[in-house]
Amino acid sequence: MATTSNLILPGDPEFEETLGRSLPPDWQALAYEHPEYAIIAKAGQGGVLTAVPWSEAEEYLEGGEYEERLLESEDEDLLEEFYFEG
Repeated sequence: MATTSNLILPGDPEFEETLGRSLPPDWQALAYEHPEYAIIAKAGQGGVLTAVPWSEAEEYLEGGEYEERLLESEDEDLLEEFYFEG
């Protein structure tokens, strides 16, 4: 007996696309506490989006974690743009 599920697991072609379009569940609470915030995909978390205060987003961008995430994603267009602007 085959069962169907709406659960999308890592490795499924829709997994990455879905992660890039879903806001993290805690984003509204964080936005209320920190009007200046960002939503980022931390390296090592498979592309899951996380809401963070802007100060943490600056560390993410300037501290190399964003570059690490780009390398992890292997998105050639984003990598080219990052290195061209940097």
